[in-house]
This record gives sequence, structure tokens and C-alpha cells, in this order.
Amino acid sequence: MIRYRTLVLNDLRQIRMDPLLMASLLGPLAVIAVTRFGFIPLSDWIERQYGFALAPYSGFAATFLLLTIPLLPGTMTGLLMLDERDENIMSYYSVTPLTRRGYSVYRLFLPTLLSVLLSAAFVLFSGITESRSENIYALTLLALEAPCIALFLAAFASNKVEGLALSKISGLLFAGPVVAAFIPEPWQYAGMWIPTFWPAKCYLLGVNQEPLAALGVFGVGLIFHLLLLTGLSRAFLKRID
Repeated sequence: MIRYRTLVLNDLRQIRMDPLLMASLLGPLAVIAVTRFGFIPLSDWIERQYGFALAPYSGFAATFLLLTIPLLPGTMTGLLMLDERDENIMSYYSVTPLTRRGYSVYRLFLPTLLSVLLSAAFVLFSGITESRSENIYALTLLALEAPCIALFLAAFASNKVEGLALSKISGLLFAGPVVAAFIPEPWQYAGMWIPTFWPAKCYLLGVNQEPLAALGVFGVGLIFHLLLLTGLSRAFLKRID
């Protein structure tokens, strides 16, 4: 743990000095707070004004908002990795006791841990979710989204400016919950190439009390995410070689 202390302190210093990185870290907490105190009043106001109830769509709203949790730490980590790649810091770590492998493990573990903790906090405190054992499937897949996003930015962006541009493309990931919630089966499985489709589908099956179906979708989604993570890791290592 001692060898990671310098990395942790350096990350905290960079995050404190960069408003964008700070927003990426605090954003999930803001999502939880706004959902907790704003969703029900907003739902009541829309129903009074327009006769449209949001409550039946709380499952979709939960999956949609849950997606922002790994997106923000993943983007933050990807931008940090781009900074370190531009400054050739990765080459420095490769000849230290930390090694390049240790650096990569740390960089990918941090957003994964943040995603697990913050996604669990959303489920527990947002006020629009139910505590079900099947939620663990969605939370596991969501945790894998964060390192995938970080590796995507670090592998395919040439610099931090390009990284910011590519992070906008990550907005396409919000299509996953939309497909899982509103497109009927079996047509919705045409969207299975969208990584976020799998955690959204797992969560909605849990809400509908279909535990066996949720387990099956989780198994396929886990394989998909592990293959994606492997491919992105290879692309990243090839980029820095």
C-alpha cells in the first residue's frame, strides 16, 4: 500500500486543482442528492400540471441515473491517464518498484471502487429504488463500465482535448437504458452491443421480479464486459508501447 501513497496524494492534488476533475468526482453525489430530494416533488408537480405520472417509470429513471455514476469516475480516470501519458509519467512508473502493471491496476481499481460505492449509495439513498438481491447484478456490471470508459479515452484520444471530445461520445451509452426499458422483446436485443444495455436490463428484470432471467442476462453481460475490458486494455497497452 505504501507504494500507492504517492499516486493517491498526486491524484488528490490534481483533482483539487482541476474543476473538471472535481466535478467528475462530486457529480455522482449530486445525482444522488437531486434524485433523493427532487424526483418525487417533480413527479407530483408534473402529475398535477399535466396529468402524467412519473412513478410508473421510476425503474427506467433509476437505470438512467445510475449510468451517470460510473461515467463520471471513468471519465475522470481517463483524463488523468491522458495527462500522465502526455507527460511520459507511465514510462517512469515502468522502471520503479510499482511497475507499469501496478500502475495500470491502481488506475483501473480506483474508478471501479468509486463506482461500486457510489452506485450502492444511489440504490440505498436515492429514494426511487428498491433493495433487491438482484441489484448486485446491475451494480457489478456498472462497476465494469468505469474502467472501460477510462481505457477507451486513454487508448483512443491523442491528448486531453481529444479525451474531452471523446467523453461526449460516451453520451451514446445512455441509449442502453432506453432500449432495455421501451423497446419490446426480442427486438431490444439488437441493442446488446451497447454496454449499458446489460446492467439496465438486469435491474429492470429485478424490478419485475424475474430473478432467473436477471441471472442469465448478468452472465452474458459479464462475459461481454470482460471481453470489452480485455480488448480496451490491449489497445491501451499498444498505444503506450
